[in-house]
Amino acid sequence: MRRPACLLALPLLLAACQQHGADAGQAGEPIYCALAGAKEFTTECRLERVMLDGRQTFVIRHPDGGFHRLEASADGQNLLAADGADVTQSARKGDRYEVILGQDRYVVPVQAPANAAAR
Repeated sequence: MRRPACLLALPLLLAACQQHGADAGQAGEPIYCALAGAKEFTTECRLERVMLDGRQTFVIRHPDGGFHRLEASADGQNLLAADGADVTQSARKGDRYEVILGQDRYVVPVQAPANAAAR
């Protein structure tokens, strides 16, 4: 019995996807978050800092694969939702932003840690 070539490649493709998913969950710096209305903060969220269209953008990734994209306001005092229907409530407090987006809360450092790799 002959199997189509595409079926033989399926296990390799699945393994590659699983590996990519595992790597994606570890990208960025850990930040404090309280997801889905949780009372306690954990460090299970990851933050990636990128420049998009000349603006400082923060991508916050959840452990389940979900994410939020936030942009710094023009005056640098708030983080604003870059996509989606939810509106952020945020304020810069010294060296961090405190953000509420829907039922999720985040503590986002203004600056990347000194040991973070430059992008």
